[in-house]
Amino acid sequence: MILPQPLLGELSGLLGILVLLTALYLQSQTFVDPAIRGVAAQSLLLAILFVVLFLRSGDADLLYLAAITAGIRGLLIPAVMLYQVRRFKHSLRESGPGQRVPSLVIVGIIVVIGGYALFKTALLPDLSNPSASVPFVLVLLSFLLIATRKNALTQMTGFLEEENAVLYAGALIAPTIPLLIEFAVVLDVLGVILVGVILSATRDVLRTLEEPELEQLTG
Repeated sequence: MILPQPLLGELSGLLGILVLLTALYLQSQTFVDPAIRGVAAQSLLLAILFVVLFLRSGDADLLYLAAITAGIRGLLIPAVMLYQVRRFKHSLRESGPGQRVPSLVIVGIIVVIGGYALFKTALLPDLSNPSASVPFVLVLLSFLLIATRKNALTQMTGFLEEENAVLYAGALIAPTIPLLIEFAVVLDVLGVILVGVILSATRDVLRTLEEPELEQLTG
């Protein structure tokens, strides 16, 4: 081992906390660009976490999972989304409830606390890994992000966050299942397809809007 097991355990815990902080950061964003960059950073942190888990367990499947997460959800999909957003030539942001940043962040913190309490009482007795509370809370935050946003691209970041949470949970609970890798590939392919469809539809909508309406995009 390159690093001692206790240090690797602390490092994986720290990365898990950083992943949750990126989820709260996404809740605080009204503009699309920082939301896309935020979910990209979250995916890259998750990829690093998978590498740390590989160093702890020696399971090579976690390396494949790290490469898929970093390459597709951390780099490819965000790059495509950012490139297409720049082609709109105006700032894309939320409107309505999605602009209430302070209240959404507070709600997000409440979800984190409540989700951890729910995990500890309902799921922890059946799971041997208490670290699985992090992806469980991450799923709840992704649902909150999707439900409170109208912008289609911001909702897409919520779906990417949900994928990250599912793969995070799979890596902690059943990292040796080869199906997990195939599932990750399928999720990423679907993600690329969804990005293409959403961006194409959004461009069609923008062409029909008047100039004053181009200040913001709503889904």
